[in-house]
Amino acid sequence: MKRLITIGSGLFIYSFIPILSWLVLALVLNDSRISNVFSITYALQFIWSILTIFFGSGANIRKQKEKNTDAVWNGIFWGTILTIIVFGLLIAFSKNYISFFGQDVEFYNIYVKYSMCLMLIQTLFSFIIEKLYFEDREKFANINMIFFNSINFVLLIVLSLIIPKTWIALMITLIVLAIYVIYLYIREFEKFKISFDFFKNFKYESSRMVSAIFMLLMYLFGYKNAFTAGAEYLAALNLAALCTDTQWDSLKAIGIVAKVDISKKRYDYNNEFKKAYYYTLIMIATSVIMVFALFKLYDVALNLVLIYLLLQIVDMLMDPQKEILSVYTQLEYSPTLNTIINFSSLVLRFIMAITIMSPYCNEIAQTTQGIVTFISYLILRFTQYKINNNMLVNKKNKDYKNS
Repeated sequence: MKRLITIGSGLFIYSFIPILSWLVLALVLNDSRISNVFSITYALQFIWSILTIFFGSGANIRKQKEKNTDAVWNGIFWGTILTIIVFGLLIAFSKNYISFFGQDVEFYNIYVKYSMCLMLIQTLFSFIIEKLYFEDREKFANINMIFFNSINFVLLIVLSLIIPKTWIALMITLIVLAIYVIYLYIREFEKFKISFDFFKNFKYESSRMVSAIFMLLMYLFGYKNAFTAGAEYLAALNLAALCTDTQWDSLKAIGIVAKVDISKKRYDYNNEFKKAYYYTLIMIATSVIMVFALFKLYDVALNLVLIYLLLQIVDMLMDPQKEILSVYTQLEYSPTLNTIINFSSLVLRFIMAITIMSPYCNEIAQTTQGIVTFISYLILRFTQYKINNNMLVNKKNKDYKNS
């Protein structure tokens, strides 16, 4: 549980401080619309995820599975280049992006550009964090997450209070964060051979890559539908997202622990599943507390927020089993089958998200997908896997032992 909380707390801080920044910035500048930037740019976090999964996590798993010492930094090298290109294009066409969601371009443009630049820097930072996780340096990863996000929050808020022109405060904050990431790159750098074989990373993270791509599309078009419901629903959706997104990011710790330990042949299924479930209940409790603490402050209809929250909680309750079995299936049973399961459920979710004409379209689609994948993995769990010495193993693999 200690390791899960260590990683999860780091992810919590990494996710919560940017959310807190938007909430406080809206109060400091006395304009609640600013906090809506979080929802407007929400879909773009999945570009960040796609890049981190492929060039960060995939490269680190490949290093462990194939004993390829060049894989990690080769992934970081190509990931850095592609990250700058992708987010650079988004920043250049930020006005078109805002118009796509039907929002006020002149008001939101400076904040959306800042958000896109921040995600660029966070993606580069995440490459280093993934490396630290796979080297069992969770505490050092957390220290850096605390520093990175403290710098982000303190500079952004303090500078916004003392500098009349907001864009200057945003620019200074981004420059300091970029310098910090450059420092980490230099500190953690290891000599490596540049090659184009980073495409092999896909094998180890194909399922999560497909999932992240679909999530990007679903939130682009699903939020577009939800935003048309009116300002009241947009405010409720934004607050629900603010109160659950940090928890969802923290729940990634379950998959990280499973991914690292399964790849190193040391995963204790029985104990880790119990810890993961208790941890999930803690995350649900914090979401509920945040909603009741903030809904009056931001003048949001509680009944609307609770509908969004309830649908999120249902999916969270299924998450530990889904996350652990997905990782095991990907790494030890069949990457193809795992990708098919996720692809099929994501297609269903995507169709529902873009066709259900309701402000709750994304949440309904998400919960449906969760139920489908949960049932699929339970079938695998009891037909193809068994517990041997507290370890989850393929029934056909009798020689799998803890090394």
